[in-house]
Amino acid sequence: MLLGSCQRLGAPATPGAASQNRRDNRPASPDFSLPTADGKQLDLSSLRGSYVLLDFRTADCADCQAENANLRKIYGQFHHRGLVIVSVWLDADQVAGHAAADSLRAVRWLQVFDSEGPQAGTAKAYEVKQLPTAVLLDPRGYELARNLRGRDLGQKISEYIPLD
Repeated sequence: MLLGSCQRLGAPATPGAASQNRRDNRPASPDFSLPTADGKQLDLSSLRGSYVLLDFRTADCADCQAENANLRKIYGQFHHRGLVIVSVWLDADQVAGHAAADSLRAVRWLQVFDSEGPQAGTAKAYEVKQLPTAVLLDPRGYELARNLRGRDLGQKISEYIPLD
């Protein structure tokens, strides 16, 4: 269970240092199929062919909310160039998760819900140790980077999707 508003699940976050945590030769964790806010299922495999940024978060995570402005900027810069953002809400309380996702719906990136919580299900498959956790996947589903935030995340994405 998460402590406070957004305590780490594991070791303290060190934004920027995680870029050394590359897993280029390891495929992404197994495909997931999770419900969207409108009740449809999203299969991660349906996004193959695009760069995908998985954004693991919970409704009560202050650090996750602080990253919203950066995700909006990244979405604006890279979405039309092939980046798909998927926020994976890890709230056991589905009402809280859906309410928090509503605040991001205006930006139009994908929102899915894993009610198993931050220590099971999709979070466990993707080895989520802290919140927020960002995982950048290439078009084949291979992990390129994780745990980057702010400017570091935008710079890493621009290594793969040039801004021209």
